[in-house]
Amino acid sequence: MNPRVRFPVAVLLALAAAAVFAGCAGMTGPTPQPSVPTPEPVTPLQTMTVVTALPVTERARITVGFFGLDPAAADVYEFIGNLQVAGGPYTDARVILRYPDGQEYADDLGGMGGSEPTRKPFFIYPDTRYMGTNPEKIVALDGRRYPAEYRYENGVLVWIVTSDITPVPT
Repeated sequence: MNPRVRFPVAVLLALAAAAVFAGCAGMTGPTPQPSVPTPEPVTPLQTMTVVTALPVTERARITVGFFGLDPAAADVYEFIGNLQVAGGPYTDARVILRYPDGQEYADDLGGMGGSEPTRKPFFIYPDTRYMGTNPEKIVALDGRRYPAEYRYENGVLVWIVTSDITPVPT
């Protein structure tokens, strides 16, 4: 046979043999599922936020985080801080800003003390027309309103409600 004809015939025979015996070396039956390692379950670490107790003479404390125009956008007037209470439990705790014209803005923080946290953040957004006005800060605990006294302690602005202050009328 001609060598030019032999090579294509040999290639065709090899391909035919491969087609006939294809799959003979493979496994029969269902394909096993790939094993995926399962991570060990992680138990979350239970941490307690340690909050320093208020002095015995204090009923509540407002710590100011920021009071003024929002530094990021400079278009929202805001009063941001934390309220910390002593004792409790209180089913309703609020931080209230009362302006000289009688307008009030408040943030209801819900229950505090007892099994609830004794320190919670608050966010109040008064109208921008009150910029430059110093509102009265009031803490309401279970409906009883207590005026807060201004203090500057170690570089932090705070308003304190002492235990000897009588509630203000609503």
